[in-house]
Amino acid sequence: MHTTLLIADLLPPPGFALPVATPALDTLLSRSRISQSPGCTLEDALLAEFSTDKNAPIAALTRLADSDDPYIFTSTWLRADPVHFAVSRDNIQLFDSHVVNPTNDEMAAIAATLNQHFADGGIQVAFPDAARGYIAIKTNDVPHTTPLWAMGNASVFENLPQLTTKTRTNWRAISNEIQMLLHDHPVNEARQAAGALPINGLWLWGGGSLDDFSGQCHYDHVVARLALARGLAIATHCPQSTLPAAFTVRASNTLVVLHTATREIRAQSRETWPDAVAAIDRDWIAPATKALDGGQIKTLTIIVANEANSITLDVRANGLGTRLQNLFRKKRTLRDFA
Repeated sequence: MHTTLLIADLLPPPGFALPVATPALDTLLSRSRISQSPGCTLEDALLAEFSTDKNAPIAALTRLADSDDPYIFTSTWLRADPVHFAVSRDNIQLFDSHVVNPTNDEMAAIAATLNQHFADGGIQVAFPDAARGYIAIKTNDVPHTTPLWAMGNASVFENLPQLTTKTRTNWRAISNEIQMLLHDHPVNEARQAAGALPINGLWLWGGGSLDDFSGQCHYDHVVARLALARGLAIATHCPQSTLPAAFTVRASNTLVVLHTATREIRAQSRETWPDAVAAIDRDWIAPATKALDGGQIKTLTIIVANEANSITLDVRANGLGTRLQNLFRKKRTLRDFA
């Protein structure tokens, strides 16, 4: 029995907040075999665990998590996610659904407007989840795009959809047309009256079909709430279940994906991010360590993905030999890897 905890953003990005104490993780650092790798996002680390990368058909994979309809397997998909474009004199900054926080009713109203407008062109958008929109497209109509998770500090102008030699639809023009349609949409008038950011665009990205996916699952079970993790599990025929409130021992080689700290950073929630980090350390890392030392799991791996530096901890039960080795190991904390 082996458990892997995939976690991200336990260290804050520059200027976001002060680092938070992680006593359970720090204790493990002094008894682990540690490997370091370049900084990456939670999604990049997750895709690597499935032997694939950002060029995978993300829209098709997350569509699996949002619906079990068989036609998903034979269609080509493009993500169309609600965002706010904040225009300044020098650039355009993108805020995704973590900040915009759209509702199902809002996205249903926006979908109705867009679908009526683009009906003649065969473009129809659906929002099975308020944060994730989808357009079914033709196989030879996939543009080159940038993942939404990579847009935190990136230039919107430089990352709008780009045509390829096989792309028939001018998706950049479609994106601009969507912005014009949403400019004075009743949903946004109501949002602005309530002091909320308007949903003035959809970020088009992640196109492809499951025929383009060649990833592999190296686990017997995946535990996650994140749509991409659940979709990857389904696509690779790996059993998956919803994330519980705290660590639970499973009699299998299990991958657990914890995204709550990432969610708080992307929502720019400086006040609640420390609580998310503390909860991961208390409710997941500490009981996983206890299960390891109690013999309920044999080995434990913790992957900590961060913007500046990513580390992987491989830990075994704290037997007599391990305890003796730990006496001579340098004491380290997570902050040492910032």
